[in-house]
Amino acid sequence: MQVLRNNLINDALQNHGFSPRTGRYIESDFGKAAEYLSSMEQDGSWTDVDYMDRDNNWSPLVHLDKMLVMTINYAGSTSALYKDKDLLQGLVRSLEYWYTVNPVCDNWYKNRIAKQFWFNVIGLLLQGEIDDSLHARIVNDLTENPTMTGSNRTLLAISTLYRGVLENNPEMVRLGVTGVTDQIIVTDKEGIQPDYSFHQHGHFLYNGSYGSNFLRESIWMATIVHGTSFAYSDAQIGILRDYFLQGTRWMLRGKLFDYNVRGRHVGRDTGLLPYAHVLLQQLEHFMIADPDNRDQYETAKNNIEKGNPQDISGNRHFWRSDYTVHHRPAYFTSLKMCSERTVGIELNMNSENKLGYWLPYGLTYTYRRGDEYLAIFPVWDWALLPGVTCPHKEITAYEKAESRTQQTSFVGGVSDGQFGVSAMDFSKQDTRAKKAWFWFDDEWVALGAGIASNFEAPVVTGINQTLLNGEVLIEGKPFNKGSKRLKDPLWVWHDGVGYILPGKKPVNIQADVQQGHIQRMYGLGKDTVYSHEVFSLWFDHGLKPKDESYQYIVVPGVGSNDIAGYAENIPLTVLSNTSKVQAVKHDQLEIIGIVFHQAGEFLIGKDLTAIVEAPCLLLLKEGKISVSDPTTELTEIRITLKRGDGSIQSRLIELPSGGFAGKSVSVELD
Repeated sequence: MQVLRNNLINDALQNHGFSPRTGRYIESDFGKAAEYLSSMEQDGSWTDVDYMDRDNNWSPLVHLDKMLVMTINYAGSTSALYKDKDLLQGLVRSLEYWYTVNPVCDNWYKNRIAKQFWFNVIGLLLQGEIDDSLHARIVNDLTENPTMTGSNRTLLAISTLYRGVLENNPEMVRLGVTGVTDQIIVTDKEGIQPDYSFHQHGHFLYNGSYGSNFLRESIWMATIVHGTSFAYSDAQIGILRDYFLQGTRWMLRGKLFDYNVRGRHVGRDTGLLPYAHVLLQQLEHFMIADPDNRDQYETAKNNIEKGNPQDISGNRHFWRSDYTVHHRPAYFTSLKMCSERTVGIELNMNSENKLGYWLPYGLTYTYRRGDEYLAIFPVWDWALLPGVTCPHKEITAYEKAESRTQQTSFVGGVSDGQFGVSAMDFSKQDTRAKKAWFWFDDEWVALGAGIASNFEAPVVTGINQTLLNGEVLIEGKPFNKGSKRLKDPLWVWHDGVGYILPGKKPVNIQADVQQGHIQRMYGLGKDTVYSHEVFSLWFDHGLKPKDESYQYIVVPGVGSNDIAGYAENIPLTVLSNTSKVQAVKHDQLEIIGIVFHQAGEFLIGKDLTAIVEAPCLLLLKEGKISVSDPTTELTEIRITLKRGDGSIQSRLIELPSGGFAGKSVSVELD
């Protein structure tokens, strides 16, 4: 118990290990203790705090933060105010005032969880320094026994750990530790999924918010209990290791934490930040708790700090979350989909993400550096999102829970680790489409077929809507700012990304200033107006289309001098783009990707026919078949390849079940 107490004190005074929790709300200035003391009213209050405020941006947290700054200075032996009697008297007055007015927030989270972030540390460092009865009020504010699930349970358990140490109660400490470690499991409920995505609030992808909080507290506690009887098991450390290396690390580009895994976080003011910095302290803790893998964590940390890509390359589909990532040295593309099995998005929760209705329906971010969409969200056209096919109308009325996802089952991806295919049946707001993505090396392909709608607005498919950075070229000619409908351009280039448009269809382009105020998307705090130059490229399928389609190729990391040559010698062929089959062959890589929306056969070329007995996704490469079931309902599937010479290869492939249903299976052909 004494080791734990010392560890917590050292963590607070030397590392400010609490700061990732408190810093989410207030960046503490530890040099202002004397200023806070002098500006305190005689009754222990501060005039810049509204103690009656109940709003989500809760003013009384400022009072707690000032007390925390004063406490750190009082308890820190290197502080000029170390053990200062006047400072201690000020702390006593401020504590007494807090418990006299007893501020309450309308957001339960601030009362039950956030408030403890400050009181955990204040209670620890002032124990034995203030009156026992006043200290007991702090202790009673801490969590006695953690409840709830996922990240919320973890944060409550941290408070229980502190309380157990303050009460010198080993059993309560154990409750706190197990409140975290019993979440360090792979589960098909909320928490770490079998594919190392993270779910919170149902089956909703949240690695970049709640999942990051969970990892932060879990690995922090591992360092606190290291070397005690409460220490984590090797298996628990192993799960956390895999959760980062096989999951979260694949969601990073430079300093950016992929917006697609941050949920409603993109619909708040802090969601404008790149956000990968939140992992830096976690990686330092990993180096302590898992020293055998220190090199990997150190490399990941250095890459974030320097803005470099992570040391990974490949394709990964997170079958539990309807989410695909595709990494190459030149770029990272992420794809967010949703189905009847997953929650697509959280909308207008705590006035956050008021415009995010269309976010989970095929949103494809294309990153090279990671700053391509930095702070763009207040000015976005939220009904013209990259990769999304939808009516061109921002939707803010979504009272029903089912509005957060769609009731379709054919959503998934197939991957061999390097290449892949993703597909989604889209059906929302009386609008339907068959959507598919094919992931290669230098490029990826997007197809859409069977686009139909009865919605009273034109239907569009966004290709990209990103910050304008430098010149825009249309088949080699500069495009001046403005908006234009292009008849049938072969290619467009902007910011190191080429867009090949082989379908001979009109496409809309815009490069201009867009303005928007943040309270369109986030209803709290100061209503700031943003203005950005934005590049947009999209298809307009018209009002109430019946059977429209699209195809485009994205080539990230290509120079303006090279894109024309690529467009003249496209190394791939779109074999089919119908409501039955969508297929692409990459001639150079000798890869064939096929989306079978129904059972049947497909003539790939004059010498090869693929036959399947159920809808599925296929990837054929060098004598290997990779297959997945996007519906997650099949236990097996027979794949038959019939060649021009009359030879037939047929394989009955067993498919994963349970938490692994939807995962890809790769088999070698005879």
